[in-house]
Amino acid sequence: MLNKYRDLHINRIIEATTDLYKQPGSICRKCHDGIEHINCIFCYCPLYELDECGGDYTILSNGVKDCSNCIRPHTPEFVKEYIKRAYK
Repeated sequence: MLNKYRDLHINRIIEATTDLYKQPGSICRKCHDGIEHINCIFCYCPLYELDECGGDYTILSNGVKDCSNCIRPHTPEFVKEYIKRAYK
């Protein structure tokens, strides 16, 4: 029973944070192309510091990790699984 309500709550979080950049007065900006609906809850990727994060990134000549081609943390599936970790 608890799982049902947890999933409903997480789904509501995902719904509320999808396409935030479209809301009037939003400080969010669409930072990735190639995805129709982008979830903005992780504006800063929680996996950024990992060497092997599983995302589509490149390392720039100055050593900075460029994640502009990565949409992994902006998908509903990623957000749902990441938030579920907090419940364990």
